[in-house]
Amino acid sequence: MRIYVLTQEDATSIPPLLDHLLASRRDVVGVGIVPGELRVGRAGRYWRMMGARDFTLQALNVLGHRALDGIARAVPMPRSYSVAGAARRAGVPCEAVPKVNAPELLDRLRSAAVDLIVSIACPQKFGRELLALPRLGCINLHGALLPRYQGLLPSFWVLAKGETETGVTVHWMDERIDHGDLLLQERVPIEAGDTVHSLVRRSKIGVGRHLLVRAIELIERGEAPRVPMDFSRASYFSYPDAAAVAELRARGRRFI
Repeated sequence: MRIYVLTQEDATSIPPLLDHLLASRRDVVGVGIVPGELRVGRAGRYWRMMGARDFTLQALNVLGHRALDGIARAVPMPRSYSVAGAARRAGVPCEAVPKVNAPELLDRLRSAAVDLIVSIACPQKFGRELLALPRLGCINLHGALLPRYQGLLPSFWVLAKGETETGVTVHWMDERIDHGDLLLQERVPIEAGDTVHSLVRRSKIGVGRHLLVRAIELIERGEAPRVPMDFSRASYFSYPDAAAVAELRARGRRFI
């Protein structure tokens, strides 16, 4: 099997997840990094959403990871501190992908005979041609129990809404966001001291990395289920507004 990963650069949860995936699956033939949240133009939005304290802590975290990623280019480190660093560490080709549906990317994936595309927080919608390209389809890792909490920042929203549990879902992708048939799900209890940051790490790293590898193994064996989502239970959320952040803080929760 030949696997291609589409994701975005990240300083916390995606690099260790990729470390596990790339160590477990030697058949990943490429990683594409799509422009995502770690862009200078997004700083103002996150300052307004997170507030001075949490934004500063997150900025320091990002800067620390970038410094460690630079060190890792010269000195062996026990883990990766960027998506590009995880690919470099595993010896997997890595490329910038401005647009996932661009003809030039589709041509490269066809030439590479990609069998499966894995989306990990990929911030762009897959078009029909990209979805149909890999022989075995496209799957996505989502940090909630779909079809509830579709959309952005599910770990924020489950805390803001006072949920007692969340989960991780691997699902087959179609042309709608977080919408295809379920492949695997696992529940994650929400703890009293959880922040958005800790819940993302516990769900994506603690559970999600293992669930994703298990899903790929099922696909490889031809045993992967396709369970239709019950959309009577569906909910969708976008970026939090001021009222949502106030709701989060009223429950005693923080971003970090």
